[in-house]
Amino acid sequence: MGKYIIKNAFVISIDPNIGNVSDCDVIIEDDTIKAVGQNLQYSDHTVIDGTDAIVSPGFVDTHRHTWQAQTRTVATDYVLVDYFVNLRNVYGSSYDPNDAYLGNLCGALESIDSGTTYIVDHSHIQNSPEHSDAAVKGLQDSKIRAVFCYALYKNPWWPGSTLDKKREEETPNWRIEDARRVRQQFFQSNKAEDLLRFGFVPGEPDLTPFDELCDSLQKGREMGAALTTLHTAFGKHDSGSRFTLQLKNRGLLGPDLLLSHCNALTDEEIEAVREYKVGVSATPDTELQMGMDHPIGFQLTDRGCRCGLGVDVCCSTSADMFHQMRLQLQTQRHLEHHSVPGIPHKISRNCYDVLEMATMGGARAVGLDHLIGSITPGKKADLILTRCDSPGLVPVHDHVGALVQYARPSDIDTVFVNGELLKHEYKLVHVDWPKIRKELRDSTKAIKERAAKAPADELVAAGNMFKQYFISK
Repeated sequence: MGKYIIKNAFVISIDPNIGNVSDCDVIIEDDTIKAVGQNLQYSDHTVIDGTDAIVSPGFVDTHRHTWQAQTRTVATDYVLVDYFVNLRNVYGSSYDPNDAYLGNLCGALESIDSGTTYIVDHSHIQNSPEHSDAAVKGLQDSKIRAVFCYALYKNPWWPGSTLDKKREEETPNWRIEDARRVRQQFFQSNKAEDLLRFGFVPGEPDLTPFDELCDSLQKGREMGAALTTLHTAFGKHDSGSRFTLQLKNRGLLGPDLLLSHCNALTDEEIEAVREYKVGVSATPDTELQMGMDHPIGFQLTDRGCRCGLGVDVCCSTSADMFHQMRLQLQTQRHLEHHSVPGIPHKISRNCYDVLEMATMGGARAVGLDHLIGSITPGKKADLILTRCDSPGLVPVHDHVGALVQYARPSDIDTVFVNGELLKHEYKLVHVDWPKIRKELRDSTKAIKERAAKAPADELVAAGNMFKQYFISK
């Protein structure tokens, strides 16, 4: 960290009191945005030229299985059943602790490189206590702002997997105690201002008995989890259990909950989400590909709910929040244009709406809107500078439209997280990427060799059981 001034940029602040300002300066000191405005005075600050560039808040990725970096492109033609069978039951059981470290490190580095400064890591790679420690360390070494959400999901043991059969059989609930250990060992503070915080995932709704899930949720809160996150209500795969209402009836809804997907929420459930200030993450790419129905983001924000966007998995898509914004925006425009008779005479949604969802919307969903999500003096210095120099970004008439509809991660020149310069002149500056890249390729090779040993018959049976469960519901 240090003292910086970005000079003469176009600032999209996502702060209604500041708005969008041309020829604008941003002063960063230590971990904080100190000032935003034109012709600001400065002294010994490092100057970054913002001419022909856009400064905006870093993206807030509200749902990510970060460990899956080594599975990139595996699931580009998968539906959800394929994902559960192959990613969760095969690849998830094939990671050793070093793979978990590299998965989280490289997954987070991809996010930083793509302009994301905060992620909710829904981590279900806890094959051993060593895996847990390695996953935490991966996030620490990446220097991203994040919440590490320890998931109780049990990747299956099979001969050649990296799980300890004896531990899984004799102490099947060891992950609860391990989560407590991780909380105490790595997250003694766990304050909102901390760069990395402890969160919790009590299980998979519908696939976990409800009483057991509620008990686990309570235990996570007793541990002091900053955030508890769950998948629920994903379109055609929804069981009809009305899980959100069940939680309301048990008195368990609250602003520390973050629900992912939620495509099949009823109006009554949406009202409960709004009333109890529950956060929601919409992940347009995976929801559209894997049969979870249309992303629900705008339906929720229209009702006053707290909703952000998420990447979900990088086995089928990149960690590119520009891409998620475009899918969310254009699918909603399509739905609304076709919901009225005749031809549309006015655009139904603006680019600013979805940019707000990907920044402040996400910050609200995770309860950090007082610290991140906008270019506001006093907030943490999590911001990006996108240069409008590439053939696809010259000229620019509408800077918000340029950021939402035209920009790519390769256009991002500079990324600050917590006031630290992590990407500059289009390169990650805090890590040795060529060295890490080789390690990641070696890790991927070893994972594939273990995955090839997975018992095919059992995997087919698991897939059929998964299908039948949802068909029966």
